[in-house]
Amino acid sequence: MMIRLIWRNKNVTNRLVHRGFHNARFLNNKKPGLTEQEFDDAELMSDRLNSKPYYAKRSNEDRYESQSEVDDKGFQKETPLTPEQIKKQNEKIEGLKGIVQGLLVLGAMFGGFQLYQKYPVIRNWWYKQDGDEFVIPQKKKQTSELPNLNNKNDSSIPGLYIWGNNFKGLIDSQPFSSNHKFPTRHSWFDGKFLKDVFIGDESAVAIDSNGDLIQWGQGFNPVEVPSNVTKKNWKGWNEPQYTIKGQGLKYAKISNGVVYALNKHNEIIYFPENLQKQLEFKGDSKRNWLLRSKDQHFTKLTVENGKFNKGEFIQDFQTGKVHLVALTNQGRAFTSSTGLTQTTKESKESKGQFGLIEYSHFKSSPPVNKLYEIYLLNNEIVKNSKGKIDHIESRKIQQVATGNYHTIALDSNGEVHTFGDNTFGQLGHPVNYDTQFITIPKKISLFNKHVARDYYPECIEVYAGGDTSFVKISPIKMFQMVKKSGTAKIQEQFEDLKNDDFILGFGNNLKGQIGNGHYVHAQFEPFKIKELLKFNEFNESTGKLEKIGIKTWSSGYDHTFIKLENNDVLYWGGNDFGELGNGKKNRISKPSIPSALIEPGFNEKTFKDPNFVNRLQLSSNQKIIASSNASAIYYTKP
Repeated sequence: MMIRLIWRNKNVTNRLVHRGFHNARFLNNKKPGLTEQEFDDAELMSDRLNSKPYYAKRSNEDRYESQSEVDDKGFQKETPLTPEQIKKQNEKIEGLKGIVQGLLVLGAMFGGFQLYQKYPVIRNWWYKQDGDEFVIPQKKKQTSELPNLNNKNDSSIPGLYIWGNNFKGLIDSQPFSSNHKFPTRHSWFDGKFLKDVFIGDESAVAIDSNGDLIQWGQGFNPVEVPSNVTKKNWKGWNEPQYTIKGQGLKYAKISNGVVYALNKHNEIIYFPENLQKQLEFKGDSKRNWLLRSKDQHFTKLTVENGKFNKGEFIQDFQTGKVHLVALTNQGRAFTSSTGLTQTTKESKESKGQFGLIEYSHFKSSPPVNKLYEIYLLNNEIVKNSKGKIDHIESRKIQQVATGNYHTIALDSNGEVHTFGDNTFGQLGHPVNYDTQFITIPKKISLFNKHVARDYYPECIEVYAGGDTSFVKISPIKMFQMVKKSGTAKIQEQFEDLKNDDFILGFGNNLKGQIGNGHYVHAQFEPFKIKELLKFNEFNESTGKLEKIGIKTWSSGYDHTFIKLENNDVLYWGGNDFGELGNGKKNRISKPSIPSALIEPGFNEKTFKDPNFVNRLQLSSNQKIIASSNASAIYYTKP
């Protein structure tokens, strides 16, 4: 066995050629022997070499194929990189730089958003750190000038208050104003009681106490402002007009340029929104007492894929941008495409809002003004234990609500089903490529997290507006659902087990439409509106502090008004056109109390009076609505 041991002493390389483990000699010019600074490694390591396995270590000369690859210090020489290798190396470096820069930008955006959201908290913390050294600068209070009231009637006189977008002459028919940021009386309606009011994008409709229809606005009568019309003689210009009489209308809505109304026979009649088109529209014929036929300027919706059962009639309907959903007294839902023709892209393309598989978002919309039964909503598929279809049961629908391009339905079991556009999560389902549009009615199953484990989230009401949806949940004890009968005492105990009702919102929240205090582009997960739970009052009959319930709910495109059981009003949402009526255009992300109506004779001193209650409180026959980009208050007949 040959072993070469190498060591260096004073830059002199000594090589030891060892044959065996005990005989060795030096191969250098010095005399054989060891010096005081030299050691015989063979003797020092003889125990390990004789008793343990030997693992050889390669020298630098043996490690490389040629001595030219090793420098004089024994390190490998670096070989020059080719241009292609240099290019790839630079590409990697630039890629890493891009990733780092992107992460920094995202971090800055996220940090800025968090700072914006928590600015009040951070500001308070900052000033508290400095104690009394700094005085928090007082923000100049933004005041709104009181409007100049042309109408001298106060709120005790029946009529119509309207505010918001006035580009189409919907507010007092004034051609010289754009937006009204305060509730303004429409002089034409002074002294009139109304059944219903609906404000569209280009015109508005109202139904008086006799059931006759009133229309106004540029979309109804698009008349240019005459050159001789001034602020002093504008009265009478483009005033509201009666258009449909004798039908005993209950309420009306506008969708895709067509007016839809429910008459005394529980039929949905429709006719063009535009006055000139109404005169040209050929509707149903009517015979007078002389048996003479007379053409009417309206017709009614008919069922296309079936018929109503015996004793079945329409009791409610809601409209979106280009669709209508009707509900019968037997709990069946029907849908229709709205408009006179399908000329626009929005009216041609379906987004699944009809709930009909044959008119899904991959296909065009159904023919206009034809009612189709929503079979997949009115019926439920029941599966057996093996997951296969066992039979089909009918489902009873109690309430429907519509947004721009989506529909939300409540059945008799307290379950909610949605279909249509889900771009903002307004259907209550996660937003992705597969669920952007949902054609088949799908049940929402995200309510359980808002109630205790042994409670069932029973839904009792649904609302919708624009691209936002709301549901009212009444938690109920599980065994209360199973045991429906019992003594009065047991039933009273069951009622005590119910939790307070609450509202959940989901969908577009960029302008604070949900009312949860945040501004989010899309919110598919239902969010509890906690601010509504804070409004309580003392009940003298029970001696308890009780939550104030909601009497009416109305949602427009981006804002909401609700009337509480004590007749107080709350509002929140977008305010781009002054539709909140607070004299400003700021958005409000939480339910807030609006100011009182401005009466004739009010001035700044009125609002500073400590005895003045500056909150909007309606009478029992006053109703408030949010519709498109405007709002209104009208009086019903007591």
